[in-house]
Amino acid sequence: MKRISLFVLCLIMVVTSVVSCGSKEKEGKKVKSIKEVVGEESHIPDDLAFEGEVFKILCREDNDYGDYVYEIVADEGDTNNVNQAVYERNRTVMDTFGLADIQAVPIAGDYASKDIFINKMRNSIDAGLGEYDLIMSQQGYMNEGELVQYFYNYYDVPYISDTLKCTKHDHSYYYDDVKSEITINGKLKYMVGDFSLTYWEHVYALYFNKQIAEEYNLEDIYELVRNGEWTFDKMIEMTTGKWKDLNADDWSGSEDSFGYLSELLNPVNSMDVHFGVDPTHKDENGNIVIEYDVGKMTNILTKVLEFRDSNDTYFADVSSNVTIADNPCDKIFSEGRALFYHAILGKADSFRSMDTDFGIVPYPKWDGNQDRYLTRSMDGYSVACVPVDASNLELTGAVFDTLSAVSQTTVIPAYYDMALSYKYTRDDESAEMLDIIRDGFRVNFGKFYSIDCGKALRDTVYYKNPSFSSFYQSNLPGYQIKLDELLKYYED
Repeated sequence: MKRISLFVLCLIMVVTSVVSCGSKEKEGKKVKSIKEVVGEESHIPDDLAFEGEVFKILCREDNDYGDYVYEIVADEGDTNNVNQAVYERNRTVMDTFGLADIQAVPIAGDYASKDIFINKMRNSIDAGLGEYDLIMSQQGYMNEGELVQYFYNYYDVPYISDTLKCTKHDHSYYYDDVKSEITINGKLKYMVGDFSLTYWEHVYALYFNKQIAEEYNLEDIYELVRNGEWTFDKMIEMTTGKWKDLNADDWSGSEDSFGYLSELLNPVNSMDVHFGVDPTHKDENGNIVIEYDVGKMTNILTKVLEFRDSNDTYFADVSSNVTIADNPCDKIFSEGRALFYHAILGKADSFRSMDTDFGIVPYPKWDGNQDRYLTRSMDGYSVACVPVDASNLELTGAVFDTLSAVSQTTVIPAYYDMALSYKYTRDDESAEMLDIIRDGFRVNFGKFYSIDCGKALRDTVYYKNPSFSSFYQSNLPGYQIKLDELLKYYED
């Protein structure tokens, strides 16, 4: 009898085990390996797991001027394509590593409230609490020199260090310029890549009104871009003669129609990058030096000032924290009263309901000798940093590397679709243009760290200073002092 009872008990245990395994398969609980999720090029072992762990990211909260949390987490029921992609990305990574959650911890973090964010971050790290596995906030203040001591060197973070050093495979979800420009004395404290949707939102491009282009029988702008013939002179040529005095006051103003629109501050601050000029370089020893091409910058300044003074252009003196509803350039373009608009990609979503269709192209080259179209992201995008008190570097490295890789193949394509949707259609030609824009992403040291030398063109255009050389030479000592103060934090 005892033998029979023991046999029955064993049989019940086996059947229960089989049923349990079967139910997991049926419920789709079997998860993909890291190689299935990312590909064979991943440096993360397939059997790596962090069962029940919560991956916490300290970040900025959403506000009137932008969305920040959505680049990190999203609700399951959100119907927005980008948010759905973010949710699915997180779900995939959680299942792959057995995580209980990927959690955003948002606090105030606009530039105006930067002290709140910085103090919260520093107090936590100084106390060695190990509260956060990653920190994401605004590049405009996270790059302050003394803060680098609070962040790990990415070349010391497991798995990410392997990705950064790898030359065999394409790991372009981390941007090449970040590795080459922001690494100082072998230290890389900030990461920018496809995990940061705010970088994409802040990238500068050129919008154009297709109806106006057709009315004036302009050349095919897409074809000009493809052929490498899309230059600043060509854009000026198309802009000329497009001002219409709609309110009959004989004065160029915000009620009129124009050939070209731009804010006067931030977009102008990107024009030297568009035209292939960097404020800083690395010398043969890898040292950062301030070194403008003064001759070329003089020519650029002269032409931009002349362009600004034309009635065919409208430059609005507004700052980056002006909401879309209060920006006169947004109003003019959305009402179909401008041919071109130099602005960030994030504005595309607000233009999708326009009565007239629009296209997106890269900002033009300076001339035909420039080898590619270049652009940068406006200051204020999110950078990712690893706090020095992170409790599990292996967790941080594996999860962040995988989140970045999956973002490239799922979230960024969803962002393409959102940016390029016009009412019920999709502009596939502009999709091709976005690929070209991406190939021209430029992260320069002087621009990234917001050293004043990186704002020289913006300042001379703003104040209509006709001599770049004299402005640059008179300010160079001050630029150098600020650079030296920054670099001391990277000394061994």
